Amino acid sequence: MQNTQPTLVVLTTGKEAFVRANAILQMTLMLRKFGQEPVELLVLGPGIEILKSNQKNSPQFSQQLDAMKAAGIEIAICEQSMQNLGLTPDQMFEAKIVRGGEEIARRMQDGYTVLTF
Repeated sequence: MQNTQPTLVVLTTGKEAFVRANAILQMTLMLRKFGQEPVELLVLGPGIEILKSNQKNSPQFSQQLDAMKAAGIEIAICEQSMQNLGLTPDQMFEAKIVRGGEEIARRMQDGYTVLTF
């Protein structure tokens, strides 16, 4: 059964809590697989570390991100968080670059359920 209540998952947990970040990515994928639509993922603050393409856990995160994209989940990264951590888009897995706070405000205005981890 499809649920048309849109959901935005906001991940602020970074690689310092790998197991937790991994579980949140899995939960986001399961929301979509069990009919939630649309489902979007926004990473900001320390959470952007999981989108770095050159770290020890990159292969595992890459597989999860690919599965999420294949399921139709849009993945976005906060531009300001990247700047604050001195990162550039070419150091990251492919994701839409947005202003995190504005994106959350817009999604709330659009009636999204916002889950923050």
